[in-house]
Amino acid sequence: INEANNLILETFIDDATSTFKTSQDHIFVSLDSRFLLNVIMNGDTTFIKHKHFDIQTELDYLSLEQKLVVQPSEVKLEQALFKMDGSIDFDDDMNLDINFHGNKPNFDLFMAFAPEELAPALQRYDNAGKIFFEASIKGKSINGHNPLVIADFGCEDAFFDNKISKKRLDDLYFKGHFTTGEKRNASTMEFSLTDFSAKPEAGIFNGNLLVKNFESPEINMQLKSDFDLDFLSKFLNIDDLQDLKGRVALTMNFHDIIDLSNPEKSIEKLNESYFTELAVENLSFKTSKYHLPIHDIDIKAKMDGHEADIETFNLRIGDSDISIQAKISDLPAIIHHTNNPVSAVLNIKSNLLNIKQLTAYDTTNSKPVDEAIKDLSLKLKFNSTAKAFTESPNLPIGEFFVEDLYAQLTHYPHKLHDFHADVFVDNQDFRIVDFTGMIDKSDFHFTGKLKNYDLWFNEDPLGDTKVEFNLTSTLLQLEDLFAYGGENFVPQDYRHEEFKNLIVHGFADLHFNKGLKSSDVYIDKLEAQMKVHPLRFEKFKGRFHYEDEHLLVEDFSGKLGKSQFNVNLHYYLGKDEAIKKRDNHFSITAPRLDFDELFNYNPPPANAQTKPEDHEAVFNIYDLPFTDMSFDMDIKHLNYHRYLLDDFFLKARTQKNHFIYIDSMSLLAAGGKINLHGYFNGSDRNKIYFSPVMKLHKVDLDKLLFKFENFGQDHLVSENLHGKLSGTLSGKIHVHADMVPILDDSEIHLEVDVTQGRLEHYAALDAVSDYFKDKNLSRVLFDTLRNNLDITNGVLSIPNMTINSTLGFIEISGKQDMNMNMEYYLRIPLKLVTQIGAKKLFGNDDKPEGDDEIQYKDDSKKVRFINLKISGTPDNYKISLGKDKNQYK
Repeated sequence: INEANNLILETFIDDATSTFKTSQDHIFVSLDSRFLLNVIMNGDTTFIKHKHFDIQTELDYLSLEQKLVVQPSEVKLEQALFKMDGSIDFDDDMNLDINFHGNKPNFDLFMAFAPEELAPALQRYDNAGKIFFEASIKGKSINGHNPLVIADFGCEDAFFDNKISKKRLDDLYFKGHFTTGEKRNASTMEFSLTDFSAKPEAGIFNGNLLVKNFESPEINMQLKSDFDLDFLSKFLNIDDLQDLKGRVALTMNFHDIIDLSNPEKSIEKLNESYFTELAVENLSFKTSKYHLPIHDIDIKAKMDGHEADIETFNLRIGDSDISIQAKISDLPAIIHHTNNPVSAVLNIKSNLLNIKQLTAYDTTNSKPVDEAIKDLSLKLKFNSTAKAFTESPNLPIGEFFVEDLYAQLTHYPHKLHDFHADVFVDNQDFRIVDFTGMIDKSDFHFTGKLKNYDLWFNEDPLGDTKVEFNLTSTLLQLEDLFAYGGENFVPQDYRHEEFKNLIVHGFADLHFNKGLKSSDVYIDKLEAQMKVHPLRFEKFKGRFHYEDEHLLVEDFSGKLGKSQFNVNLHYYLGKDEAIKKRDNHFSITAPRLDFDELFNYNPPPANAQTKPEDHEAVFNIYDLPFTDMSFDMDIKHLNYHRYLLDDFFLKARTQKNHFIYIDSMSLLAAGGKINLHGYFNGSDRNKIYFSPVMKLHKVDLDKLLFKFENFGQDHLVSENLHGKLSGTLSGKIHVHADMVPILDDSEIHLEVDVTQGRLEHYAALDAVSDYFKDKNLSRVLFDTLRNNLDITNGVLSIPNMTINSTLGFIEISGKQDMNMNMEYYLRIPLKLVTQIGAKKLFGNDDKPEGDDEIQYKDDSKKVRFINLKISGTPDNYKISLGKDKNQYK
């Protein structure tokens, strides 16, 4: 081992025979040995690895002169035989004078130095030619001295013949020279390969190479080649590429100095010479590593001076095509790592990029991307320094432009056009000066800053990245703008919306701790004017926090048209309930929330008729998975489908089993107050039931609207009964997907108390109006109506009740279904009927138009009644004598 340069010689001796002979001044040694040699430097093997040596030599050590003389000897390395002679003067700083000679009718001299991995490949070829190798090592070698090494080698009239494909390379010729030079170190080393030429079956190849000063290599190279790739693939037995065809021509004239320690110190431009011309024509091939053929590759590239220009780069893969043009202003500056400014321009065009076809290689491990890009046109430009391209630790430092972009995607029904971008990048920060573009008629303008982006390139990032963003748009049309693959991610009511003069500004903080730990997004400005919903976004702000699969929305507030609100949300997006930090919760407070304005609600026409299937055709919330979650609402003024609700307060919760619990709800509406609690059972999405307990206090029946199954519009709870309603509603109500009750399959119990009331055109009274010519039966006033009513499977049952009215006191009971089929029983005082008969006798059959006075039943007096039965419909009814057997048995 040589500790100075970490050199290790490792030898495995197969056999060795040696003889020794001594005299007064000499020690004679003969050696005949075969061994395996490894030369290891700095912990890694060199090109002498697993090399087999066979040495036959005689040595004469002159003890008085301390000099070792090597007699003419033979050294066999693998299949190459070298002759060696010379001397080593140990007393003169290990002064070497050793010569090597080699001549061979084939390339065994060079193949002997080839790595063992190449041996099987090299054995495929027959080769022959005049091969020579001459080398000498002369001079002192220790104590700060280096010997002079000179080597000359070459060949002429040589050939390589592939034994498998029968392809042949003829007329191979070259001369080589190596020396350590005057200073005998890397600074004066010189290597040359001159007159290198060969004749492939189709084409030409010749070149020269001169390298001086291995510390800062000065390279002078000329090369001219023209190959048929079909020949090349068969000559080299390239198995990975099948059906390789095409032509490659390369002309190069290169002269430069590359300072490995200080690459920015380049040769003077006066002595520089760069010229390269590359032409590739009709290149095509297939490979087992990719499922599509690659064909029609045409390349024309040129470098003259410092500018590199790719005039043409055309390529087809399967059905896809791409065409590239590019320029680099100073390619040598990049090679030299200088601070010289460098600009690059890249133009990309494509008629079709079939992404699905390109990504469909291994469908078992990855799903193809189902997309295709048509008529792509992209122009990029980069302004930077040469050193930034090669030495920037993260992104290249400089200014980058997207000067134009046009594209049409298959599953995104819009054209991207007039895209432009201007981006500044330094070591840590990233600034978007301008990013504009158009999607159909929609435009956008984006600016922003990104601080400490360098964290993203660390294996275990630790620290914070801050983002500032600003988005403006003169016109943003939502018409399928956020739709992809036939799926539209915009709510139905907003899919035709347009935003004018949109402004969005905010910040984002990204917190890293060996990866992205949490994110905070702050919106401090959101303004826009909508068209379909003629509303304006104003005063929007809020915070969005994401950490460990938990989403928090805090104080997200704003004004939208007449609505002004503040929203908070806690939501766990993960699946492991054990690491869930808080319960899911949503809350909204609002001084005013106009649902109809927000969603541009228009009620259906007055004569609209709906069928049961229409109610089921809408979106069904129970098709979604539910989570355990609570909801709080506190809205001072709410307009929902023209229901005007005040002091709306709600506490509700959902469960995974598709139950919705209304723990508490209260509101002011229709001149009264309503309180409610209960639950929805949607465990079977086809049979949704609502079990409420609703309490009403002095609700004006003239203002109370309700939606029934067979009407598309809202109807008064009763068009006949008017007054102030108080009471309780409970039961089990079957509802459609749109929450409209199915009364034919429901059970409802009502405890009602109506005061200050009146009956107008009540079917039971209209039926007997001809018998009360002296009374106004179309408008009957009463002070109080109190009863317990039941609706079972669409049939309203009315137990007996007494009405003290302007008609007199009467008793009514019976039933009526939703199709207006009725069976009513009326108990009318006989005295009242007698009075009517008297009127008829005197011929006075005029019916008063005004309101009559209310008459009250006197329970202290015995009253005789006449019992009437009214059956049929309001348009076709029958009156007969009869009692309600369910009431009087």
